[in-house]
Amino acid sequence: MALAVHDLALQGDINGVRVAVRCEVADRTANVGGDWYLSMALPDGDVLLAVGDVMGHGRTAAATMVQLRAVMTRLSLAGDEPGAVLAALNRMLCRRHTTMLATAVCGRFRPADRTLTWARAGHLPILRATSEGVSPLFQPPGMALGVDPAARYSQATVRLAGGEMLFMYTDGVVEQRDRAIDQGVQDLAEDVRLAMRTAAPGERLRNAIDQARRGNPDDDACLLAAEPV
Repeated sequence: MALAVHDLALQGDINGVRVAVRCEVADRTANVGGDWYLSMALPDGDVLLAVGDVMGHGRTAAATMVQLRAVMTRLSLAGDEPGAVLAALNRMLCRRHTTMLATAVCGRFRPADRTLTWARAGHLPILRATSEGVSPLFQPPGMALGVDPAARYSQATVRLAGGEMLFMYTDGVVEQRDRAIDQGVQDLAEDVRLAMRTAAPGERLRNAIDQARRGNPDDDACLLAAEPV
């Protein structure tokens, strides 16, 4: 999937999860980039939620993105857990013997018990928005894809309450030239908090996507928001 220059979509209900996505690319000439997202129903009733970021821009990064996204889709549909999915993507990228690297976060939400199980590969933390505020989830260990073929990817699990939202994003959303990336994550959390406070319950998801700032216009950016209903 090649992401358009500006792609904003409210994808509706996926197995009881409301999803919205905003993606933008830095290379306006090629109109493709290396960031991707996945939000899809799985055969057992779970929902796959993921974002990824291939180093670089343009067609080379986009070609790698398409391959990684396709493998993540296939393995998740086959029932693989997030940690195993990322390990397979890492081995695939390492076998290519290039300097291409990628980061990703892959989550599997189970509507039956409202739990999210996720793993990360060198990626930024998922943000969790609750009635008490917005804060990062625990980050299970996992290095970037394409570094070490023997790398392992631990998983973490959290149970969500009604009305809570999750935000996955790439560094183009939060990275700024004159500020540390941790500050950018805090800025995104504040954007989400304000959007949730000012929007009606049914509009919170889209309002959060609309109001979140763009960190670095010279980098691809992808922001996925999910709200179990």
